[in-house]
Amino acid sequence: MKKINLFLTALFFIFQIYGIAQFPEDALRYSSTGFGIGARALGLGSAYAGIANDYSAIYWNPAGLAQIKMSEFSLGLSTLSYKNNSTFYGNDRSFSNSSTKLNNLGVAYPFPTTRGSLVFAAGYNRVNDYSTALAFKGFNPLSSIIQHYALHGSGTKKRPAGNLAWELYLANVDSLGPNSYIFDSRIQDSVTQSGKVLEGGGLNNWSFGGAVEPAKNLFIGISLNIISGSYTWQRNYVEEDLANIYNATRFPFDFKSIYIDQTVNADVNGFSAKFGFLYRLSEFTRIGLALKTPSWVTIKETFTSEGQSYFDNGDNYKYPPEGPSKAKTEYDVVSPFVFTAGASHLIADLLLSGDVEYTDWTQMEFRNAPSYLINLNTDIKEIFQPTVNLKVGAEYELTHSSTTLRGGFAYLPSPYKGDPTSYAQKYITAGVRFVFQDAIAFDLGYAYGFWDTFHSNYDKTSRTYEKVKTHNIIATLTYRF
Repeated sequence: MKKINLFLTALFFIFQIYGIAQFPEDALRYSSTGFGIGARALGLGSAYAGIANDYSAIYWNPAGLAQIKMSEFSLGLSTLSYKNNSTFYGNDRSFSNSSTKLNNLGVAYPFPTTRGSLVFAAGYNRVNDYSTALAFKGFNPLSSIIQHYALHGSGTKKRPAGNLAWELYLANVDSLGPNSYIFDSRIQDSVTQSGKVLEGGGLNNWSFGGAVEPAKNLFIGISLNIISGSYTWQRNYVEEDLANIYNATRFPFDFKSIYIDQTVNADVNGFSAKFGFLYRLSEFTRIGLALKTPSWVTIKETFTSEGQSYFDNGDNYKYPPEGPSKAKTEYDVVSPFVFTAGASHLIADLLLSGDVEYTDWTQMEFRNAPSYLINLNTDIKEIFQPTVNLKVGAEYELTHSSTTLRGGFAYLPSPYKGDPTSYAQKYITAGVRFVFQDAIAFDLGYAYGFWDTFHSNYDKTSRTYEKVKTHNIIATLTYRF
């Protein structure tokens, strides 16, 4: 199993400071949909495919739009708090990140019909948030990142080009031929490693949907989505000789520290569609099916990197000397189909719901990309697996009151082969609704998430073990007219 989506790690260093920055985990990021929209759905553990009777049906199950009897305006706000407690060689660190965004802004309008129902909807929806964080620090007795720079290289007859270890005076070089070199560094282990990583950005859908009731209690619908978004990644990595092992009395140089700063900035654009089916078995029971087609997104990415070395005698070197290097890449990601089946049942004032969601992550693909990216499609087949997400929710309307209480649970297995159950994402959810004058509703949803994971800085000898906790809140105001 490989986990490098937060760090964008190992190959960064094999390809040196001008390296590539794409991995199979990039396909996973742009294929995942996150929490979706709507406070009611969040409070119900996102088990909403068998309910879907408001504007948010445009995302969960567009067939449900046909259940709307009055025009509806929806406005939502979401906030995400992400906390990561990491352990690195016995040392614990904690780092947090947060984001507050517009969750949705849309309208649904039912057209008059002599029979059945016809409803159209359109709006903006924030479907995923990439905000994460990680900090670590510890003494690594087994390896140094410098060895992953000081491997091999090429250049002109006068000098090797672009090898970070050599450019920062941390490695020697031997020629293997007129344009081929091997680099050697005596800095091999016993260094203190530390770093901080922040991710940000997210995916948005500009959605247009419609649904009809072609037969009594049978609803079908479709939503078309124009995808836009961004992704940012920033890492500050440090190695230090705090034990003073690499000094001039034992080695030909007195290494003190190396600093590496890297960023990724990406623009995301694409499209997708979702088909929905919903059938009302009785006044109390509904079943829903939804099929999300593969999303096709284009990513335009800029990767910047620079390094600086320091020595005990006061010398320091920076590369590139004129400022961070920049490398631009453009590629497409095609996500897999997502199949969702849901049901809801009303018992007096208690509504129960449940969803099952299937995704085969091995069907993700890079397309219209350089050959090294196309070759990663083989890795996708090897490291990912299909998953079945389970979601349940309950909603209770208080007697003689305009208040409704909600609760739910979602279990999302890891898409990586071989991960233990502790790596599955678990969410405990809650929510409440207040209705005013039968026209205005205010919904508040909350989800507490927790799971374990790990990431490698460059290989398994420099790995962080992490416990992630998230708090997600969505507030939605609905006006029916």
